[in-house]
Amino acid sequence: MRWSILALALLCAGCATIVEGTTQPIRVEANAPNFRCQVSRNGEMLGESTSQQPMVTVSKSKDDLMISCAAPGYQERAETLSSNLSSATVASFFLLDFGIVDAATGAWKKYPDRITLLLQPSMPPPAPPVAHKRARQKPAS
Repeated sequence: MRWSILALALLCAGCATIVEGTTQPIRVEANAPNFRCQVSRNGEMLGESTSQQPMVTVSKSKDDLMISCAAPGYQERAETLSSNLSSATVASFFLLDFGIVDAATGAWKKYPDRITLLLQPSMPPPAPPVAHKRARQKPAS
């Protein structure tokens, strides 16, 4: 019995690393047609998402992702995406390795699976002023 528990604990060491891996796909979208989003971390470009290909695969990390999106006729927008503790790491912590393997590989953190940025339409340039003609007044009789 002891050996079975020990074997199970050894198998689960590094749970998030084994079960979830060290990379993950993220669906990056915007509410505008023909959008293009860039995903970066610490100034390093990790990938690009478009309206035709919205999936970006990134390595897991404790560091935030910076997502910047633009589309023709819309204002550019940037948002930060933070990672959270992976549930598989919690299991690993309570078993044998105290989450050490997951922390070493970066698998202990996980980003949300999807983000949608809401882009605002660009303001059209102001229309030139329209000259109004004065209506002729009839002379008083």
